[in-house]
Amino acid sequence: TRQVVWDEGDQDTPQSRAWWRARNRTYANDHIPRRYATATTDRRDIHEWVYSVLAAPDDTTSLLLIGPTGTGKTHAAYAALRLHCESARHADWLATSAAALLGDLRPAPGRDTEATLNRYLNASLLLLDDLGAAKSSEWVEEVLYRIIDHRYNACLPSIFATNVSTPDELAARLGERTASRLTEMCRGHLIVLKGADRRRAA
Repeated sequence: TRQVVWDEGDQDTPQSRAWWRARNRTYANDHIPRRYATATTDRRDIHEWVYSVLAAPDDTTSLLLIGPTGTGKTHAAYAALRLHCESARHADWLATSAAALLGDLRPAPGRDTEATLNRYLNASLLLLDDLGAAKSSEWVEEVLYRIIDHRYNACLPSIFATNVSTPDELAARLGERTASRLTEMCRGHLIVLKGADRRRAA
């Protein structure tokens, strides 16, 4: 069960809210990649999703950003995360790409992959970028299923970004079980980003 923590005395005061906002900004500065350190968005639908998470952290949906490569999905995802960090809620979120997550979880001598997996399973907010980009395998499908299924059942909010643009393609990349849960947990908060690849723009 998640709890909202305000300060060391669990008191909701202007001073405690200011303390947590400062703490969250420091956490963001330490954990958000430099390229997205100042990411912002004026998209109303992203702001509304963040406010819904803050208003009802135990009963919320997740956010799914889809679109072709270079349309600003990662920027928008980190902008949503930074907006969340401006609140007085305790921030212990995790942000990663699918490739980095799978790298963390590949079995290796001396590596406690279950402990690492539990961090992703139970983070109060998870940003998972490039979902569906990894080469499909039974192991990849199972890892992603475990993460999405757990967060789906626990109603833990997540931000997903993917180049996959249709339900059929999503199921082909992630597997039917994972795609079904992802679709349900992001219902009402699926945002399509369009346009040319900004990285190649002159």
